[in-house]
Amino acid sequence: RFPGSGGGGGGGGGGRSGGPNVDVASLGLDKLGEYIARQNQDNGSWRQKLEFVRNLFYEQKAADEAGFTMKAPNTDHLACIAIYLHFLSTNQIECFEDGRHYRPNHHSNLASDIDKALDAIPLTPSNAYVCRKIRPLLPSYSSAYTASVPLTRIRDIAHRSDIPKDMKDDIKHNLQNKLHRCAGPEDLVTAERIMNKANHGDYSGAFKEQMRIFMVELREFFNAAGLEDRLHELKGRKLPSGSSASVIDTFLDKKRHGLTGDKLDSLLLVRRECNQWLSSAQHGEDKQRVRLTDVELEQFAFVLLAEAAKHFEDKGPGDFDTTFALRSAAAALENAKMSMSVDAKEAEALEAEAHDMAGKPLDLLRMKAWIDRCTRLCTAFSDAMQKLFFGYVVPLGKALGVDEHAASQFVEAEVRASVIFQLSRIMSCFSKFVKKELNAPPWTALYPGKAHGKLVEFDSIGAILNQHSSSDAPIVALLKSAEGDEDIPPFVTGIVLAHELPLLSHLGVRARQQGVVFTCSDGADAFYGLRNGIASNIGSQVELEVSASGQVSVKPSTGAPAAKARQATETVTLSSNIDASKTNVIANREASEALCGAKAAAAAEILTIAAGHQALFQAPPGCVLPFGAMLASAQASMPEYQQLAKEFDAAATSGDAADALASKIRKFIADKWQIPPAVTASIQEAFAGDVRVMVRSSANCEDLQKISGAGLYDSIANVAVKNQAALSTAVSRVWQSLWTKRAALSRRAAGMKHEDAAMGILIQQMVAGDLSFIAFSNNPITRDPNQVYVEVCVGMGETLASAGQSGTPYRVVYDRQSGDVSVLALSSFSVALVPSKVDGAELSAETIDYSTVPFHTDVEYRKRLVARIGAAVVALETARGSPQDVEGVISQSTTNEPQVHIVQARPMVLADE
Repeated sequence: RFPGSGGGGGGGGGGRSGGPNVDVASLGLDKLGEYIARQNQDNGSWRQKLEFVRNLFYEQKAADEAGFTMKAPNTDHLACIAIYLHFLSTNQIECFEDGRHYRPNHHSNLASDIDKALDAIPLTPSNAYVCRKIRPLLPSYSSAYTASVPLTRIRDIAHRSDIPKDMKDDIKHNLQNKLHRCAGPEDLVTAERIMNKANHGDYSGAFKEQMRIFMVELREFFNAAGLEDRLHELKGRKLPSGSSASVIDTFLDKKRHGLTGDKLDSLLLVRRECNQWLSSAQHGEDKQRVRLTDVELEQFAFVLLAEAAKHFEDKGPGDFDTTFALRSAAAALENAKMSMSVDAKEAEALEAEAHDMAGKPLDLLRMKAWIDRCTRLCTAFSDAMQKLFFGYVVPLGKALGVDEHAASQFVEAEVRASVIFQLSRIMSCFSKFVKKELNAPPWTALYPGKAHGKLVEFDSIGAILNQHSSSDAPIVALLKSAEGDEDIPPFVTGIVLAHELPLLSHLGVRARQQGVVFTCSDGADAFYGLRNGIASNIGSQVELEVSASGQVSVKPSTGAPAAKARQATETVTLSSNIDASKTNVIANREASEALCGAKAAAAAEILTIAAGHQALFQAPPGCVLPFGAMLASAQASMPEYQQLAKEFDAAATSGDAADALASKIRKFIADKWQIPPAVTASIQEAFAGDVRVMVRSSANCEDLQKISGAGLYDSIANVAVKNQAALSTAVSRVWQSLWTKRAALSRRAAGMKHEDAAMGILIQQMVAGDLSFIAFSNNPITRDPNQVYVEVCVGMGETLASAGQSGTPYRVVYDRQSGDVSVLALSSFSVALVPSKVDGAELSAETIDYSTVPFHTDVEYRKRLVARIGAAVVALETARGSPQDVEGVISQSTTNEPQVHIVQARPMVLADE
């Protein structure tokens, strides 16, 4: 832990400054960073440097000067301290004698104070990792070192009669005296030098033995002891518990003679004992011993996992041992969870699934989904380290005089020294094996075909809107990210996306409606591999070709016909003669398109269809707030509202401008359009009991034959029907959603008049299902009318519709003639959105353990359920007379067959081939 050269190895006296003369204020550090840099300059010795760090936690004046919160410091500040102590303990910050006499017990007491302060900080998932990083950077505070005269063995060694004078002088002047008046990490370097000199010289065995014992003591003081030394010490002290000795002995035996997998398993047994004991241990030297042993165990797990990763890399995908890979990955996940370096629930769920898969026949699609999720965990760790340390490490390193290269490589070194780095290596090998076995391309076609245009690279669709206008030539966009609910500008003819996206997300649906050729990659490697291969074509005219099977090519469009910007959508004229005669709540069965919009009218129709197919599916009961209610509330302010709408079309010339103007109109609606108490009371009367409801948009500009408008307008989940204020707020939010940026731009692109847009509201009893699905009665990818295409997720359907989280849904196809079910992908989402238990909150995220999800693990169950969904969708298509885009929920039961609930259906809208 203390390699290389340090300053001040010999004597010296007189109180030198402790750091380089740097203009700290010019480096862009925050208040704490500047404080640490200046204190480091003003304090030369290791003790002084530890003392000013200690004072941040105990002295209000120091904390105020540094902008540091003593009892609950923010995670960034703890990260800054961790960086400083890392540079200090690794001799990258030079220490000098301060001209004073302080024995090492002072250093140990400072370490105890810092560690005690860390124990008192309320732990969060982010700061727990940083606190763990700080502790090994402190000296030991065991009773041997807090004694008034610690490390006395070196004094006896220096006065031995069996060593020559030059060795005596070296020990006495360069080690003993220095250590006892002004200890620092450089003393360990000096001691290592003397030990090496003794080992290679003609010295007595007794002298060498005493030096070896002293080296063990000194390494322990500097917290540089080895793993086996620490474990033997724990055994001698009956730590973590009296029964731990046998677990430690088993590990030490496996460490010397066992296979890698057995070593990992026995190591985890020791770590579990340590972590269980630590969870209730009080501050003190025993707690420090067990903690630091646990850190050493993690570091040895890193070595073992590196061996496993190299094994897989050497073997290659042709000779891949999936059982050992799952076992190794599970060990990496548990080690990372115990070290608090990753989301504990996510690691636990992935570990559980690894164990579950290891005991079952090979399921490549399941493994692929699990690998994708593990890979995201690794990427998230790397991103977190970048966010945590990068802002401080380079400027702080410069202020401290640390080698610039060492500072710049700090974050990368932190990542590469973690068990998660080794997990990423294992996942890379695992992924190559699964892809080879599946023979699957790394691309998914959301809308296959050919597109021509200028190849341009963007971070997001919002960036396209800000940098281009509808008058620009057509473009093919290389897109780094998408949220899933954006509208596609009319001049975009093709999109290549750097990550996965549900095919039936709002963005995917709009691509198919508008005829935008669209493909997404299964990860950054595929995207950047393609991007780097066509880099010379960026800015030039190209042809993008995407096949339904996922083959993607981008080539210069020399000789191709000039690309033309597509029509955004066919112009849609909204009827200005909507029926506004009803201003209060009506039953859902009474809804018509003229009164309430197509969505509410379809819900009424679904209720009737469900009544004739009760064995197949159900539909939730509800009521509707018609257009007339909105128009009645808006009547007094209508002239001002219409003027704002005209301003939007005139001034919304960029994405940012459209966002600002739409926000202004939403605020106007919130302030001016009030919901009468009689309206919310009528909604309450429509439902029996204290149920939760979905408050859904039903505008006259969505769910139409020519344009679906899916996802443009808001729906509010989990509204307590007995809470009048919550109902009123939900209704207002849905009215306001007429003026989300994407909704307003979509209406403008379709030639709709804003003043003709009206909002009805469908209020349905919420079905808090276990699974949700979106289904197209005709396969939108292959255009096969005999196939029902279905996407499914665990929890509520917002995961599918908005594409707000990384991962893929279940993708399945139901053949309506044969009844066969084909599985294209299993879900890799990390969390399910479920109704929140907190009053006033909509949905909360819960980590998914797929080993407990029957739809994931039981093939026959999955086939039966998909067939039920497919049959329900076909029944809706038959009854409604056209291909349908259907949303539904599955409620599962331990005793009965799952129940299918259809909550929405609209006509499928696809661009002409």
